[in-house]
Amino acid sequence: MPLGPLVKSLFTEPSPEPIPLPPIAVLVIDDDDKVLTRVQEALRRAGCLVDTAGSGPEGLARLARQDYDLVFTDLMMPEMSGIEVVRRALAKKPETAVLMITGFASVDSAVEALKLGALDYIEKPFTPSELEAFTRAALKKKREQEIQREEEHGFVRLTLSERMQHILLLVSFTALVVTGIPLLFPDLFQNVFFLSESSLIRSIIHRAAALILIGAGLMHVAYNLISPEGNRDFRKILPHPRDLGDFYHQVRYNLGRRARPPRVGKFNLIQKLEYFGVVWGTAVMALTGFMLWFENQTLSFFPLWVLDTARIVHRYEAILAALFVGISHMYQVHFRPGVFPMSRGWLTGRVPRHEMLEEYPLEYEELTGHAAEEEAVIPWPRKPRVLEAQS
Repeated sequence: MPLGPLVKSLFTEPSPEPIPLPPIAVLVIDDDDKVLTRVQEALRRAGCLVDTAGSGPEGLARLARQDYDLVFTDLMMPEMSGIEVVRRALAKKPETAVLMITGFASVDSAVEALKLGALDYIEKPFTPSELEAFTRAALKKKREQEIQREEEHGFVRLTLSERMQHILLLVSFTALVVTGIPLLFPDLFQNVFFLSESSLIRSIIHRAAALILIGAGLMHVAYNLISPEGNRDFRKILPHPRDLGDFYHQVRYNLGRRARPPRVGKFNLIQKLEYFGVVWGTAVMALTGFMLWFENQTLSFFPLWVLDTARIVHRYEAILAALFVGISHMYQVHFRPGVFPMSRGWLTGRVPRHEMLEEYPLEYEELTGHAAEEEAVIPWPRKPRVLEAQS
């Protein structure tokens, strides 16, 4: 590809593809073959992918192997009642949307199932159009419940391990700054360490914090290699050509030339630069710090100018890191409008729904399968499913 079109493509605002909306997945459980056939045909005409089961145990077995958007179950079945199906289904998968098919005589049982957590019920007999309308209403009701859960619980941004790594980084970095600045500006900070053995105390704290920082870095490397969550997030934070297009889009948005900011996933370009800045800074500070810590050993292998260079690099890298964290990181994470005075994500590991929609819309769509708009119309059909073949 010629260089000109390649450069142009990197700085062209990406046009996000519309989210595909394949049919929803439905499981129908009923011991009556005629009812199964009628419901299956009606839902397939409405665009659904439908699996069927002739008994409660068979339906629960299918549900254990695969997730469904909706589960229809008859209440009056000989081998296992619909009430028991509802109880066991919700015990295994609490967020399952279970709908009941019932006759007039078993409406009381349907009400009991609602108390157990079933979503709704439809009375027999019903026409295909009535079933389709009922299914649409059930999907809307399910989506409303999903939104309520999203509002209450938010979305996981940092796992417990990631939060612990961040705390180790925070504590060690702060200690390094506090104990390192007096060396950089001795006249301004001569009274910070005022004890008679202040130099020794400062040195011990500084080196202990350095070892903690290096340990946290090694822990993070192991986490990325071993943990599925760490490996997944590391792949997402790797630089991508799309980041340049998003950056160009963001600049135009900041200048008022675009109505909306770029649609990004879990990490935007600034966060990626911050992450790899920490990786680079930790490596440089660890290398030059060990050279200064073991000065005699360093001089036995390298000339004096190498040690002097390491001291200069260590000093100015420390200043750069302190300024970057104190200004850029603190603003982007804690002081920017919408989260001031502090984002609680580093403590709770979660971000609220509105922040997920505004800041990480592609991540929201990946996690939920829904378009990332606050007032999005409930789509029909909804999200991709691949049903197993009928046995």
